[in-house]
Amino acid sequence: MPHAETIEDFTDWYATPPGREAARLLSTAVRPLLGKGGRLLAVGQTAPVLTRLHGLRHERVAMIVETPVRWPATAASRSAVADPERLPFADALFDDALLVHALELCERPRAVLRELWRVLSPAGRVVLVVPNRAGIWARVEALPFGRGHPYGRGALTRLLDDAMFEVESWSTALSAPPVTRLRWLERPLARLAPHLGGVHVVAARKIDGLRPAGKVSAARFEEAMAS
Repeated sequence: MPHAETIEDFTDWYATPPGREAARLLSTAVRPLLGKGGRLLAVGQTAPVLTRLHGLRHERVAMIVETPVRWPATAASRSAVADPERLPFADALFDDALLVHALELCERPRAVLRELWRVLSPAGRVVLVVPNRAGIWARVEALPFGRGHPYGRGALTRLLDDAMFEVESWSTALSAPPVTRLRWLERPLARLAPHLGGVHVVAARKIDGLRPAGKVSAARFEEAMAS
């Protein structure tokens, strides 16, 4: 998970024109993968993407970070500082989980995914945005996607399978090089060489081998967020 200095770097970069364009492209990629009206858990540096997901109208949204951050900026904060391997939530509380700048920065990614498995509902889904080892963006250390451990498709598939998630959809985003004047290449490169996209965008469904407890009430959700 990002540390304080990393989060500050990420925040500064997402305030630049290339950063805003990247956030727009990522939000476009994840929007159709997230259900509407359910409970969403966001882990990592997800604010640049979440602020652009207008219209999904989730019943509840919680953001987990490792250093204090206020989100959203203009309403009651829905963020909490927590260890992603030990989330302060009951079993089966969330319908979807979104990870951005999270898995590649975790020391124990399988443990994080297993903890997400625990807090997701029996039909819950995790949506991952993870740097692509074959892409250009993962090779530029000055970019947020150049930090941590990038993944190839095979390694990420095995990791999800080991954590009891079944891949439902797979795409890439950020196909154009991270240069403003080359933005126009995004669509043609995404069509011609999708395997070279800067990030994997993966939706994986929870394999419900051992069914957790039933649905948790909204009151218990609020109690968990307040603790």
